[in-house]
Amino acid sequence: MKTLLISLSLLLLSASLQAEELVSAVTFAEEPLTISAMPGEQLQLLIELPDPGISSPVYALKGMVRYADVQGNGFLQLDSHFGAAGTFFSKSLAAAGPRGKLSGSSDWRPFVLPFYANSGDQADGTSPLPEKLSLSLFLPGSGTVSVAEVGLYQYASGEDPLRLGMQTTGQWFGNSTAGLLGGLGGGLIGLWGALIGILSSRGKARRFVLGSANALFVIGIASLVGGVAALATTQPYAVYYPLLLIGIILVAVFGKMRGRLSARYEQLELKQMQSMDV
Repeated sequence: MKTLLISLSLLLLSASLQAEELVSAVTFAEEPLTISAMPGEQLQLLIELPDPGISSPVYALKGMVRYADVQGNGFLQLDSHFGAAGTFFSKSLAAAGPRGKLSGSSDWRPFVLPFYANSGDQADGTSPLPEKLSLSLFLPGSGTVSVAEVGLYQYASGEDPLRLGMQTTGQWFGNSTAGLLGGLGGGLIGLWGALIGILSSRGKARRFVLGSANALFVIGIASLVGGVAALATTQPYAVYYPLLLIGIILVAVFGKMRGRLSARYEQLELKQMQSMDV
C-alpha cells in the first residue's frame, strides 16, 4: 500500500508538469523598461543574453508590452546568434495576437517571440543552440514603448510557444497557471497519500488516516466532475487533462482503499485486544 501511494505521488507530480520551462527571468534596473523613439536610431537594443543556457531547439522570449502614440508599424525583434552559422530573427509583425505589431497605443498585453531551430542541422544530427540572444525594439517614427515581466522559456521539440502558456478567451485559467496549480496540487496530494500509507502500515493515527482517505476520495470526485465539465464546455487540454487524471486516480485508488484501511485498523485493534486477554 505504501509503495502504491508513493508511486501515485510521483505520477501526479510528473503528469501535471507543463512542457514550458523557464530558463531565465530578465530583470531591469527599473521595471518596467520604458523606451522612447530616438531620431536617427530606429532599432534600439533592449536586452542581451550571452550564453542563454538553452538546451532545446524550441524556445521563446515572452513578456508584457505597452505602447503609446507609436507612428507606423513598430515591432520587437528577437535575434538568435549561432556563431559561424549566422544570426536569425523573429519579429512581432502579425496583425494581432502575442506576435502583434506595435502601432498606435495599447495597454499592457502579452508578447511572444518564438524560435524553432531545425533539427539535425549539425554533423551529429542534433539541433544548433544559440550562443547569444538579444531583444531589440524597432520604431519607425515617434512613440513610447514599455516592456516588463520578460522571461526566456524553452519547450519540447514540436511544441508551439504561441499556444502554451497563453490563456484564450473563455479559458478557465491559463496554461502556466494550470501547470503551477497542477504541479503543487499533485505533489501535495501525493505526499498526503504517502503519509497515509506510512501511518496505516504502522497502525497509527486511525482517525487522521480514515478521514484523509475519505477527503482524497471526495477531492477525486470533485476533480473528475470538473474535468468532465471542462470537456463539455470545450476547455483546452491543459485545463481538462489534469482534472480528469487526478480525479480518475484518486477515485480509483481511494474508492477501494477506504474499506481496506478501515478493515486493517479493525484487525489491528482485534489483535491488540486478544493479546491483552492472554
